[in-house]
Amino acid sequence: MSPFWEPDPTGTHAVPILRSDAPNEHYAAMDATVCETELGRRNIAWVDAGPTIGVLAPVRLRGPLSGGVTIHSLLPASQREKAPMEIFDCRLVLALDDFSAAVSKRGVTEMIHMSAYRPRSQNGCTHKYDGKQHCGALAVDISEFRRKDGSTLNVQRDFHGKIGSSTCPARPNELWSIVCDAADKATFNVMLTPNFNAQHFNHVHVEVTPEAAWMLVH
Repeated sequence: MSPFWEPDPTGTHAVPILRSDAPNEHYAAMDATVCETELGRRNIAWVDAGPTIGVLAPVRLRGPLSGGVTIHSLLPASQREKAPMEIFDCRLVLALDDFSAAVSKRGVTEMIHMSAYRPRSQNGCTHKYDGKQHCGALAVDISEFRRKDGSTLNVQRDFHGKIGSSTCPARPNELWSIVCDAADKATFNVMLTPNFNAQHFNHVHVEVTPEAAWMLVH
């Protein structure tokens, strides 16, 4: 079967999505009702996060995703219950559910993130993408993958990237493989690593982008 995308050799440009059945495009095109119905079909535990500026379908997770993988920040559980940074758009949750199923096969049981929803006042999006990226709760910054055996994959410590380097299809270590495997499956529209710029030295930014017929993996 043909690939969903072909990486840009320089690793710096967005490239077209090559197939009409790409999961990222499918999720990004959903409305709130369709997306929430799919959450139910997948037995994902969630609650409505209530009106959230810029977010189409704001939800809070109340349990693990596929493979038994949870995703949360390092805030105490009592604070996570109300923290804006724990709000996800439903469409991002579906992509994260696919991602969780994949990383669970590597023994991962937890993904630690630095923020999901973040308004523009907190640099959650650029003017060009107002209502998308973190401003739309359509992006999350993952800093660590924790395994059942107690070991961890920490992006700052273990990615070993270099700004300007192309990320895929090279797979020099497990974190790079996690990123490129997800890219091969067109799980997200955007995946930014420590190779992208200095601001991403400690996390992988993953994002679903409505109305995008492209992917950017760097």
